[in-house]
Amino acid sequence: MKQLHSITFAFLIFLSLIAIRTSAQTDYVISNDGTKTMGEVKKYNVKSLKFVPAGQKKAVKYNPEQVNEFYKAGDGTFRSIALNTNNRPFLHVLEDGKIKLYEYLVNGQTGPTFNGTGGFMSPGYSYSKQRWYAQKNGGDLVEVKSNGIWGSRKDRKNAFSDLISDNEHVLQRYKNEDKFTFDFVRSLVVEYNGK
Repeated sequence: MKQLHSITFAFLIFLSLIAIRTSAQTDYVISNDGTKTMGEVKKYNVKSLKFVPAGQKKAVKYNPEQVNEFYKAGDGTFRSIALNTNNRPFLHVLEDGKIKLYEYLVNGQTGPTFNGTGGFMSPGYSYSKQRWYAQKNGGDLVEVKSNGIWGSRKDRKNAFSDLISDNEHVLQRYKNEDKFTFDFVRSLVVEYNGK
């Protein structure tokens, strides 16, 4: 009986390893020339990507200028998109239809601060920068949501209204609800795209 448990346990470990290896092979990178490479995304943020191509052991580091798109199982698709002439981050694809919805998300933490005499002033804090951009029919990216204090909420609301203005039903729902949350904006994009 004890031997049967050992064999069963070994078999379960074997199946787990196969599942891990299989899920790693669903990740991919698409280079700027359109070449798709399967492998495993090890680590990523808006500025860099560490990727281990299938059959290799060493990770390759990419920046957004080198990669058009990558996919990480469980996290989704990320695209390299120019926000302006000096900033080309990896943006998370939230919705991919007539209106594409992208998320720029940076989480971080500041360190402790000290006064000039070496005395402790602040322990630091955690922060999250979240911005959503929309793109319609391959046009320019438009910032439609932000948790930041910079920029005009009114301008973002107007930009979003312009994007959905050719769908009277969605536009009317937007006006009737009179709210502008992340979830509501996404639901309107989903409805606009007909999902």
